[in-house]
Amino acid sequence: MSPIDQSFDFPRTPVGVVGWGAGAGEAQLTRALLENLGAVVTLHQPGTPRDFLRVLGQGEAAGCALVICAHGDTNGFVFGDYAPGIDTSCLISGSMPAQAIAGNVRLPGRIVVSTACGTGTAPFAKAFIDGGVNAYMAPSGEPEGKDVPLFLHHLFHQLLCRGALVEAAYAHARSYDEQGAMFALHTQGALLDSDRGL
Repeated sequence: MSPIDQSFDFPRTPVGVVGWGAGAGEAQLTRALLENLGAVVTLHQPGTPRDFLRVLGQGEAAGCALVICAHGDTNGFVFGDYAPGIDTSCLISGSMPAQAIAGNVRLPGRIVVSTACGTGTAPFAKAFIDGGVNAYMAPSGEPEGKDVPLFLHHLFHQLLCRGALVEAAYAHARSYDEQGAMFALHTQGALLDSDRGL
């Protein structure tokens, strides 16, 4: 992403949003929400599981944060069925597990938020943290879909508009109600607090 927006007189923070299938509508809503809060947003709409892994492996080209808008089940991120010829070898029953993500994440120093149910577990957190992510947030349970944008709004309002550190923004967002409280936060253990903002 071009850093030009960060050099504006009123700088805009680059944030990525990725959504596919049933999560595409949530991705559009999240994009509008983030732009309203002052971010410049890149919307990624992967067509295949491998495309999603490319988004996770984009390295320094990634924005300061990445929001994954998707559905989740007991196996991981739900992708569904594909036509013959599409490589789905990384899926289990149509979903991408943590072990398929492990080794494919290259997002140094970024913040990643997943809205997919059940992706706040230790294996998913390890896959992202091992890929250089400073902080990974995701629901360990199954929050109501209509409540997830509220969590995102509280979180990014604190990060983008108030300049809060990740831990403080997360604490504020999850304290709003029991739906937000389902989100778990995982961070790099040895970071200084000053390294955890946007």
